Amino acid sequence: MKKYVPRIYIKNHLNAHQIYCLPIDQIHHVKNVLRAKTQDQLEIFNNTNYIFLAKIIEIKKKRVLIEITEKTYKNFESPVHIHLGQIISNKKNMDLTIQKSTELGVKTITPLFFESCLKNKKTHFLKKIQHWQNIIISSCKQCKRNVLPKIYPPEQILLWCKKNNKNNINIIFHPNSQLTLKDLPKTIKYVKIIVGSEIGFSDEIIKKIIQYGFLSIKIGPRILRSETASIAAITALQVQFGDL
Repeated sequence: MKKYVPRIYIKNHLNAHQIYCLPIDQIHHVKNVLRAKTQDQLEIFNNTNYIFLAKIIEIKKKRVLIEITEKTYKNFESPVHIHLGQIISNKKNMDLTIQKSTELGVKTITPLFFESCLKNKKTHFLKKIQHWQNIIISSCKQCKRNVLPKIYPPEQILLWCKKNNKNNINIIFHPNSQLTLKDLPKTIKYVKIIVGSEIGFSDEIIKKIIQYGFLSIKIGPRILRSETASIAAITALQVQFGDL
């Protein structure tokens, strides 16, 4: 049986056959959570398409030294760039959406809010960014993804929808739509999707989103919960255009 090698994230630039001191946030994890010892191995990813095999060469109270013994190219990124615009839902569902979106290969995530949330919650949402970033790192660690999806600060929904790139296919999913993913071009490189909250979108909001260049697409006849809708939409896109 292949020996389990713990996997950690370091945002530093790394090179093979070099010695590094682990960042302070990883020292506690390696010493007290993993209970690692000298000569133990670690697999490191650093937001590139490389993984680094490292050996622990010294453990002190406030320092852990590692030596990079091997550098290997591993590109697990999807050929389709999916940008998820997700209306911010309750904590549990939003965390699940970010976790599963990362595992399914989303490249970019923008949390979205309605105009009514702007005054009272924008600062609160900004404080959530680090929490969501930690979920992304944890998900990449688990699913062996080496490049972290980019998460942007929360935006007001219609302002985000206005920002269209000519290379993007922009999609809002709706069970009453006539179009399906099979009606889209066979090859898509960039797609921007918007997924609603538990209460969905009003007809007025949907009309405005479509006016901003979004296609209304159907992925099934049933009304899906917010966290289910994002997972279903990303999976369908990856099956049709990506690497599932």
